[in-house]
Amino acid sequence: MVTLLLTALLAGGAGKASVPSVQQPSAVAFVRVTVVDVERGALVPDQTVVVEGNRISVVGPSQTTSVPARARQIDGRGKFLIPGLWDMHVHAATPWFGEYFMPLMVAHGVTAVRDMFTTAEAVAEWRRRVTSGQWHGPRVAAFGQLVDGAPPIWPGSVVATTPDDGIRIVDSMKAAGATFVKVYSRLLPETFRAIAERSKAVGIPFAGHVPSLVRPEEAARLGMQTIEHLQQAMQGCSAAEEETLVQSAAAVRSPKAWDSAGRLSREMAERVLASFDADRCRALGRAFAASGTWMVPTFTVLRSISKLDDSTLAADSRLAYIPGFLKSGWDPKVDFRFRMLTSADWARRRLVYARQLEIARIFREVGVRFVAGTDLANPHIFPGSSLHDELAIFVSVGFTPSEALRAATSEPARLLGMSERLGTIAAGKLADLVLLDADPLEDIENVRRVAVVVADGRVLDAVTRERIMAEALERARKAPAGR
Repeated sequence: MVTLLLTALLAGGAGKASVPSVQQPSAVAFVRVTVVDVERGALVPDQTVVVEGNRISVVGPSQTTSVPARARQIDGRGKFLIPGLWDMHVHAATPWFGEYFMPLMVAHGVTAVRDMFTTAEAVAEWRRRVTSGQWHGPRVAAFGQLVDGAPPIWPGSVVATTPDDGIRIVDSMKAAGATFVKVYSRLLPETFRAIAERSKAVGIPFAGHVPSLVRPEEAARLGMQTIEHLQQAMQGCSAAEEETLVQSAAAVRSPKAWDSAGRLSREMAERVLASFDADRCRALGRAFAASGTWMVPTFTVLRSISKLDDSTLAADSRLAYIPGFLKSGWDPKVDFRFRMLTSADWARRRLVYARQLEIARIFREVGVRFVAGTDLANPHIFPGSSLHDELAIFVSVGFTPSEALRAATSEPARLLGMSERLGTIAAGKLADLVLLDADPLEDIENVRRVAVVVADGRVLDAVTRERIMAEALERARKAPAGR
């Protein structure tokens, strides 16, 4: 899901730079802090963690660990140090769009992201701005461009209508340096299969949406790395799956094609809900677990798009940080995806969301791997803080606080093959850290209690974080109302 056109995102220029206000020390030490071992789900008290440059140089007991004389010392007594948080589904890695959202993300402790719809050129420019100190922001750990069928749902997508198109596009994305190929809903089954086979052949993952005419079990069998938003899982857990696929394929072949398929999907939602089969769901989950396909459930966006008709959403104080041109598009009467929905449709959407939570609970029980993502910049998804919301929803559906925390720290690093550099707190790893005022293993809500962030070695203390938040508020206030 994406909310702005990629071409529009790349067109604008950046505003006033958010540069660090003080000279960064060459070394920083967190002294007498409790380190959260996210892999074991354990607390290691009274530790000293030294950061030199952009790496962790030492982790050890405070009584026996020396601190470099030049190091800035941060008192960690009563506080808890976790690895930097990851948001594994964002749409923000462009110089213009990143200006509004990336600083807020890192101020909330999100130090790494996976961008699901961008270009190599945009990512290179964003990385340059962050590493040069022009902007505060998380590292872009992975990125991909969106490949869809015809007509594509989002302008700016790469369109593949045949298997040969799919093969050519995979080759071009691999050559351009993309980390993965983002597959989308309107790809025809034969084109999707060609993309899957070519991706495996050239060594680049494919991830994203299970296309509407493809069974999720087949997507897993073909080697899909991640599935976003639990796409097609509800159909896969339904006794009506075959009926749904047959009728959808016929609708796509009809004169109004995907418009007809969209109407059919809404009409069949009740049938799919009523035919839910927990045993089928467990079997589907076991297929995901066996194939190594991970879920990025993006609970926060599933929740938001189930209740956009709720007028109380307008009371969220975080809306002040959202630029007007984006907020105006969050009105469901404006968004092309939602403006046709009736009150009955919205009521059904809330039932669908409840079912999606149940599916996630079942998938966890049978061993499916999960990582956390929010789908920033969709309606009522807020940079940084919505990742905290996401972890709270993880816990609400049965994950332990430790499992939820792993889904936003060590598991993303593992999924992307970066465990040697990121995801846990250990000597030699890159310095992405968050100091919390309370224990996240006791209550996952404590991830909101951010005291200090270290992003690639740069220290964002309370003063710096407050300044970033104030600048973001002012930037949103001055943003144009339309784009």
